Amino acid sequence: MPPSFFPSCSGLFLNSISGYPYHMAEIILHFFIYSILGYISEVVYCSVPQRRFVNRGFLYGPYLPIYGFGGMIVYLLPDAIRSNILLLFLSAFVLTSCLEYFTSWLLEKCFSVKLWDYSKHFGNINGRVCLLNSSLFGIMGVVTVNAVEPVVDDIISVIPDTVLVPLTHLIVAALSIDATLSVMKMISFRKGLEAIRQKRKEIEDRTRALVAAGKKELAEEFRARLEEDFEKTRTAFLAKASRIARSNPSMSASAEEVRRQIDVIISWTKERNDLRKRQRAEVDKLNKEKMAELKGDRK
Repeated sequence: MPPSFFPSCSGLFLNSISGYPYHMAEIILHFFIYSILGYISEVVYCSVPQRRFVNRGFLYGPYLPIYGFGGMIVYLLPDAIRSNILLLFLSAFVLTSCLEYFTSWLLEKCFSVKLWDYSKHFGNINGRVCLLNSSLFGIMGVVTVNAVEPVVDDIISVIPDTVLVPLTHLIVAALSIDATLSVMKMISFRKGLEAIRQKRKEIEDRTRALVAAGKKELAEEFRARLEEDFEKTRTAFLAKASRIARSNPSMSASAEEVRRQIDVIISWTKERNDLRKRQRAEVDKLNKEKMAELKGDRK
C-alpha cells in the first residue's frame, strides 16, 4: 500500500463531503469520540493488570478506530433492535466480534503479525476473538446506547454548524495522516522481521557450506563474525520494535518462525523495562540516602 494512499483518499473524501449534511458530520464525530473512549477503555483494561501504562493501539494518536467502527455499528442499528436490550446485546456481540475477527485477519495479511492473540482464552476462534471480549463488547453496546450516546448527542448538539463541519474536516485529515504514518511504521516492522530471518538464514547457509567443504575452523570463525554483526542488527531492530511490543503485549503470528521472533521482541522489551525499573529504584534509593546525609549534616 503506497504511503500516498491515505492522504489521497483523505482528499477525495473531504472533497466529496464538502457539502455533506449535518447528519454526516454527526456520524464522523460520533466515530471519533467512540474511538477515543475505546482507547481509554483499552488502556485501563490492559494497564491495570500489568501495573504500568500500556499505550494501546495501532495508530499514534489516543484513539482506536476499531472501537469507532464498532460504536457506529451500534449507532446505526434499527430502533427496533436498539430498544430491546437482549437484541441489542446479541447484535453488538455478533457484529463487533465479526469486525474484530476481520480486522485481525486483515492486519495479519498486511503485516504478518497478529496485534492481539486470544489463543489462551476460553471460547476463542483462531485467537482472533474470544467469548470474554465479545461479551464485553455486547455489554458495551448496551451501555453505549443507553448511557454514553445521549451524552455524546448533547455535546454534539451544542456545536454550531460553522464549527462542526471544519472540525470534521480536521478529524478526517488527522486520522488519515496518522494512518499513513502507522502503516509505514508497520511496513518497516514487517521488513525488519524479514531482514532478520534472511540474515539468520544466510549465517546458517554459509556456515553449513564451509563445514561441508571441510573448513570447520574457518566456518566457526566466520560464524562468530557474522553472529556479532547479526546481534547489532537485531538490537537496532528490537529498539525500534519495542513500542509496538509494548502497545500489543499479546502480539503473535500464525507462522511459527515469525512467532518465535515476536516472542524474542516481547521478552527483550520486558527485560529492558525491568532493567529501567531497577535503575530508577537504585537512583531513588541513592537520592534518599543523599537527602538523609544532608539532613544529618545540617543537624
